[in-house]
Amino acid sequence: MTSSKRIDPKDLFMVLITQLSSSAWSQLGVNPNPLTGKKEINLEAAVMTIGILEALLFKTMGNLNKNEDKFLSESVRDLKLSLIKQSGKKQ
Repeated sequence: MTSSKRIDPKDLFMVLITQLSSSAWSQLGVNPNPLTGKKEINLEAAVMTIGILEALLFKTMGNLNKNEDKFLSESVRDLKLSLIKQSGKKQ
């Protein structure tokens, strides 16, 4: 696979966070599943993906620039709030 536009290695961390966050949003049923085009809820998968993001947040603490830290922190916060909301709907 070739691409005319290369991602700067400095931006790869943000790409990783964006991809994981997008997966979690799909697992929470907020965004459609990219494979089916349908909104599907998989709370077990969402918990795992959010846990990975939270682990990255704690393991990288003090090693991220301001923008990276803010983006990751806000992603984890927003996803956890949505998870709580979705969990309440399921009960």
